[in-house]
Amino acid sequence: MDNSPIAMLLPSLRGDGAVRMMLTLAGGFVEHGYKVDLLVARCEGEMLAEIPENVRLVDMKATRSTTAVPAIVRYLRKSRPRVLFATEHYTGLPAMYALMLARTKTRCVIRQDNTWSMDKKRFRGYNRWLVPFAVQRLFPNATIVAVSKGVAEDLASRVRIPDENLKVIYNPVITPRLRMLAQRSPDHPWLLQDGPPVILAIGRLTPAKGFDVLIEAFAGLRRHKAARLLILGEGPERARLESRIAELGLQDHCQLPGFKSNPYSFMANADIFVLPSRWEGLPTVLIEALSLGVPVIATDCPSGPHEILDGGRFGKLVPVEDPEALCSTLLHTLENPTTPDISLRDWLQQFTLEQSVSAHLKLIED
Repeated sequence: MDNSPIAMLLPSLRGDGAVRMMLTLAGGFVEHGYKVDLLVARCEGEMLAEIPENVRLVDMKATRSTTAVPAIVRYLRKSRPRVLFATEHYTGLPAMYALMLARTKTRCVIRQDNTWSMDKKRFRGYNRWLVPFAVQRLFPNATIVAVSKGVAEDLASRVRIPDENLKVIYNPVITPRLRMLAQRSPDHPWLLQDGPPVILAIGRLTPAKGFDVLIEAFAGLRRHKAARLLILGEGPERARLESRIAELGLQDHCQLPGFKSNPYSFMANADIFVLPSRWEGLPTVLIEALSLGVPVIATDCPSGPHEILDGGRFGKLVPVEDPEALCSTLLHTLENPTTPDISLRDWLQQFTLEQSVSAHLKLIED
């Protein structure tokens, strides 16, 4: 085995799904006997305490990924990793710039977690043309790992990436750690006492996650049935969401408890898990909830939910931006509980840690 390390580049260690998946992969690589260096542009965030054992943390001491390029170049020339993993354009473009400057033989693998056509709509100012231009020029020279078929198809339709450079590998979602943490007592009284059913949603508080739509649907549900809503996560939309909750008079029935290091104990004790997103890549939390046997409802957004739920076989799919449809589906699910499909366990094998790590290592060795 080549003794050079696998390098993984992150902008920070904030608590989001992409960071969690990179850390999970890092731990899986170490368990298979590989050396892993975790390069972090800004060494801060909720996930700092969750770096796997024997993964070496390399602090780039930068404000963001783009300003970390000189430090990445120095690292590449000194450590000469066999591969440098990055995520989307956030770290993918700085990684490619650094590799061009370092002139080493390190390969770049960019993990595309989100639907590119939706992601690029958020760019403002000069980034509206600069980032897409850079992606068009540089991504075809890297190996791209799309986390879902939908993400791969969307990217391939907009960026000219050679077929041999574009792979689909699902995230390492289902792990022994997930099941262990799910057995712990949840850190919230609503899940520890008898009372109305609890609906759970998890994600960064941003427009993409559609929590404003969920709150509107929940307000409609409350007119028909007593229930409670918990939305875990932090982000820039907190104030706006809290304001809307107050306007609808839901303060006693809807809470935003913030980021939780163990969301799985919440999932295991919730009555329904909801993913109201406007767009996704491969929503990790939806797979996690499915694996814990929780009834799930998701928007049929681009992309991921349709793939994960096999077109609605393993959970309910509702239209995007439709609080009435979501309200109706919530009410129907609460009043008509069902048992999980017996084939669900076999279906979920494709999202396991071992399956994902093996596929990533095959890519590295090939």
